[in-house]
Amino acid sequence: MYTDNHNHTKHFSSDAKMTAHELIDTCKAKNMRGVAITEHYEGDYPHDIGAPQIFDIPSFFESSKEWEEYAGDLPLYRGIELGYQKHLCGFYDEMVAKYPFDSVIMSNHLYKGKDPYFFRDMYDADMNVAYRAYIEEMADLVEGCNNFDIVGHYDYINRYGPYEKPQIKYSQCPESFDRFLSAIVAKGKSLEINTRSVDKMRRKGLTDTLPDPEILRRYYELGGRLISLGSDSHSSDTLCIHFPEVAKYLASFGFTENSYYVGRKRMGEPLLP
Repeated sequence: MYTDNHNHTKHFSSDAKMTAHELIDTCKAKNMRGVAITEHYEGDYPHDIGAPQIFDIPSFFESSKEWEEYAGDLPLYRGIELGYQKHLCGFYDEMVAKYPFDSVIMSNHLYKGKDPYFFRDMYDADMNVAYRAYIEEMADLVEGCNNFDIVGHYDYINRYGPYEKPQIKYSQCPESFDRFLSAIVAKGKSLEINTRSVDKMRRKGLTDTLPDPEILRRYYELGGRLISLGSDSHSSDTLCIHFPEVAKYLASFGFTENSYYVGRKRMGEPLLP
């Protein structure tokens, strides 16, 4: 099937439920092509949730040796998901350069310095205003940080929106999206299509759950060709979720490959058989 670029284990991500062995067993059962373990590293996280949001990187690499042995012929890639804040860009750029990661995801879990998962008051604002501000922060992320490969879940902001139709759309803030997408293209990064976001929309009972077609069309028009599929799994039941459907949808816009990374070098696998 496919390589899943975005996953977390309970060993190094405090919000995850699966072990590395459970992840590997499920990947093999699903005949997946490969999988990246990308643990959370959220520097200066603003909320006290009783567990650190960073992990000991040398211990992660030490543990990964046993995981790779257990995985056998299943390609297992060692990654990290960095939590963006403007003042951390330089620190992150230097930190990840010290370690042999396969892939680095840069994500933004904050809106004006707070996580929407906890800070639901942010949704009291007009939806378009809130989404525009978030995409502007995503543009800041791409423009300000350098040492990463994949831009994580640009649609994180809509996951917890209480609106009747919370899906994020290009038409809500076209200028902000153009700035964001143009920066991705200029820096040669890959845009993650996060199927956890798709699944969360479906769990709300919505039908319009795939990424907004205008976002994908505009990214392609601007020269964007790099797409990375990630299930953002925290438990084994969602690994590679919706990948075949989403891959077919992406191919309809002209995208041809799922980009994954080995030793920080981009590899590609076909979206369609």
